[in-house]
Amino acid sequence: MLAIFIKELGREGRSLLTIEAYRTDISQFHDWLRGTLGYECDTITETDVREYRQYLNLQKKLKPTSINRKLKSVVLYQRFLVRAGICKEEIELKKVLLKHTLDFDHEVKVVEKQELYRLKRTVEAENNKRDIAIYYLLFGTGIRCSEMVGIDLEDLSLTERNGRNNYSHVLIRSGKGNKSRKVNLNAATVTAIKEYLEVRPYDPSNRLLIGQRGPLSRLAINKILDKYSSKAQLEQKVNPHAARHTFCTQLIKSGVDPKTVALLSGHSSIDIVYRYYVGSNAEDKQKAVDGLQI
Repeated sequence: MLAIFIKELGREGRSLLTIEAYRTDISQFHDWLRGTLGYECDTITETDVREYRQYLNLQKKLKPTSINRKLKSVVLYQRFLVRAGICKEEIELKKVLLKHTLDFDHEVKVVEKQELYRLKRTVEAENNKRDIAIYYLLFGTGIRCSEMVGIDLEDLSLTERNGRNNYSHVLIRSGKGNKSRKVNLNAATVTAIKEYLEVRPYDPSNRLLIGQRGPLSRLAINKILDKYSSKAQLEQKVNPHAARHTFCTQLIKSGVDPKTVALLSGHSSIDIVYRYYVGSNAEDKQKAVDGLQI
């Protein structure tokens, strides 16, 4: 049944990474259930999911966000089993999710201002036009790595700012959840892309970012960032996800409304933006208590 479920996810247009995450989560749950019961069982009950939640929390000591992601995978699969006639009643997700105050205290990893400047300085010093374009695309748009490597030349609209609605943008066709969106480009990002296009090698795939062996992959992007992180002597290596968090955080801190941030970054809801980017980080909280007059 798991194999059939996975095929259904593929027909729904889920990404390969999402499908693999579901497969892993559900397989781990089945391993736990088999070990707990002592025999194979096709059905999944609410009691099973609650006990699994306790196991992940108390024994595996996973983060609340990781636990809830795994539980969501199991519940989605259980609903599939209900439609197949194997389970009798659908499990209500909100009844089994882990409620934890840490959910409201989640802090994302961003590249701090000094580290960001050191990285930018190092990338521009190398004068590799492609890598400079990668830097500005990541930090200037907040797009996911998978979205960036999927950009084709025709997805770019680079215009002169001579009209109210004449804005440069990139069309993201392969967004999360198989959704597309337009992401506006600032002047620095437009310049970086144009300078790269002047030296970009021909490739029949028509992808924007090209390496020696053809279009760049997600792995190649991470290797490029690792190289520049080391050259810039950063404390931690920068990855595309940190660039995305930095983009969203900077927008929120500069006063951009959460709806606009959600539209630009491709987050599925404004609630996610509020949860991750609107609020106080560790430094903000420390400054708050340091300023107490007691």
